[in-house]
Amino acid sequence: MKNNSQCGFLYNLPFEEYKSLPGLNQSKLKKILLSKTKQKQGYQIQQAMDFGNAGHCLLLEPNKFAEFYVCAPKNLNRRGLNGRKRWKEFCELQSGKNVLALNEWERLNKIHKVFRINPKIKQFWKHGETEVSMFWKDAKLNLDCKARMDWYDADSMKIVDLKFTNNIGKLSNQRLMDQYYSLQAAWYRRGVYQLTGSACDFLFIFIEKYSPHIIRVIKANEEIIRHGEQTILSAIKRCSNKT
Repeated sequence: MKNNSQCGFLYNLPFEEYKSLPGLNQSKLKKILLSKTKQKQGYQIQQAMDFGNAGHCLLLEPNKFAEFYVCAPKNLNRRGLNGRKRWKEFCELQSGKNVLALNEWERLNKIHKVFRINPKIKQFWKHGETEVSMFWKDAKLNLDCKARMDWYDADSMKIVDLKFTNNIGKLSNQRLMDQYYSLQAAWYRRGVYQLTGSACDFLFIFIEKYSPHIIRVIKANEEIIRHGEQTILSAIKRCSNKT
């Protein structure tokens, strides 16, 4: 598939190929809205993204994890000039694989064990597919759009998205809106609706990064979806004003 002129759902599309295909997605909309200050908080944000990407791979595509990730030796860390140098040398020998520190590797494997035995997760994963891409021509925005869902079940009309969090107790509707998760929920629901003509449910699965790795499922309610839709329109308007 070389372009996204054919709208619809695509299963088993490699992520790199999905990224290369044209279309407005929720990440681009977030970037438009984020302040330059937040965009410059690069290192901490990147660390969180790296852990999240590794977690997504292990939980959603465990058979591919060893293909993309490798564990650093016990005595290897990024502390100090010498540590960063040795880390870089080790990474260069890994044929493009992502290197995880031993503590990250062990933490992810503990999360994986908790994830697999969680009753709600087992119920979700009986049906549906992981890593589902969709492409649509947005009728209202007149734009080519795309999204990649962590999990989608066309029969029950449910979308599930995994999120890692430091403190699951601090989650609230306001926090979901402040972090633009509402935008993501509204964007994915928008895509499914325009492709199928039916409304679907959007659920977040939040997983605490640290032991005991509590898991919490939150359904995006109407307040969250309305906020997300308004945020989408704000981002589109801001983008239009720049051009």
